[in-house]
Amino acid sequence: MMRLRHGMSLALALIAAPCARAADDTTTGAAVLAEFQAHLASPGCDDASATWRRHYAPFVRRLIDPRDPALARFDYVLARMTEAGLPSEYAIIPFVESHYEPDQRSSAGPAGLWQFTAPTARLHGLKVGGDHDDRMSMEASTRAAVTYLKTLHRQFGGNWRTTVMAYNAGDGRMRMAQRRGGVGLSFITRIYPDKIHAIACDILDRGDSEHWKAPMQRQLPRLKLPSVLRAKG
Repeated sequence: MMRLRHGMSLALALIAAPCARAADDTTTGAAVLAEFQAHLASPGCDDASATWRRHYAPFVRRLIDPRDPALARFDYVLARMTEAGLPSEYAIIPFVESHYEPDQRSSAGPAGLWQFTAPTARLHGLKVGGDHDDRMSMEASTRAAVTYLKTLHRQFGGNWRTTVMAYNAGDGRMRMAQRRGGVGLSFITRIYPDKIHAIACDILDRGDSEHWKAPMQRQLPRLKLPSVLRAKG
């Protein structure tokens, strides 16, 4: 059952959702938004940070630009998360990490859509070294991210906020901080869930606006990248 917020009509959700299933090679922006909303762990937005909504607004607005690949990339990542039984919030992580640009490299070392460090990438089956770097592959890095997030999601009891903090800080540091009553986490890690939630709410609210409704009805070719296996149980 879809969880519907204010403003997004049941009619839109019911019309949009079948569009995503009508053909494997195409969808619509409206269908992507309906799928995103249906799998949110925290759909309420009364506590969303206005500061982070404004900060990430330029990147969220890319979703309605037909010349920008951001929506197709978002659709791809969202589908991989829902296939794995994970909440939609995890599809927001690349907005924070790379602004949904698969070729991003940080001067500090992380790279790709998910901004994996080399050790974390290798730990999750990615090849990094020489002239080859799987972190720059959207398909390979997303497959690794799903595997990592499934592990974290399970380790931290399905709490999406703790899971994304662990993604940012590392699972070892997160467990240590929990044993110390939260001490030891950086400010960046502690505000990480607030960023994710604010971006999710900005997407939802913009999807309700007249300015977004027409652009999001456009047909969207789906990325032809391999799927991951659906989680069991």
